[in-house]
Amino acid sequence: MTDFLARLTALAATGGLDGPDGLRYNASLPELAAHYGDPWDGGRIHRESRWPHGFSWGDVQTVFCHCRRLQSLSLPVWHGELELPLAGGGLLTLDTHVTESALIAALTAAGCRWETVTYENVPDQRTLEVAVAEEVRVAFVLTDRDGHQARDGHADREGGDAPPPEDWLLNKALLWGYDHTDCPEPDRTLPDDGWGASPN
Repeated sequence: MTDFLARLTALAATGGLDGPDGLRYNASLPELAAHYGDPWDGGRIHRESRWPHGFSWGDVQTVFCHCRRLQSLSLPVWHGELELPLAGGGLLTLDTHVTESALIAALTAAGCRWETVTYENVPDQRTLEVAVAEEVRVAFVLTDRDGHQARDGHADREGGDAPPPEDWLLNKALLWGYDHTDCPEPDRTLPDDGWGASPN
């Protein structure tokens, strides 16, 4: 099993990357910044409000609630390689080529169960969705095409008319949770957190 596949399996089994102090659903933004270093500010998700707000460590794209808890993360696997953050700063580059058969074997070995989600209007894509906990989901989006998605929504193949590969490929991995039921109001006595997103 590759290092990246092992990390994906851990994500499906635990709802997080890099252990209990790493990127996981409901993780604290200040604690993650202390663990990995300051994130890159990806900007607000909605034009009219500062929260939810996007941040990144390496290629890991995250969204945080106004209570500074991680709501979701995305791994753009289709790039072919990924930069993941290291504790204390720095980045680790990993090959992200993962086939569906390898992913299923790893998930099965880890005791994970999943639901396969398909959409009639996207016949060349399917998703393996894992319920990590009642409120937490991990999704592995697979495509039957090798290469980057073209602007018309279809992926480029070598030769153009080549048949799709027998083993589908991982395109992206997602982690998200449902809205917080006990999300506190932001503490407006706190100063700006230094990441371009004040509490109010």
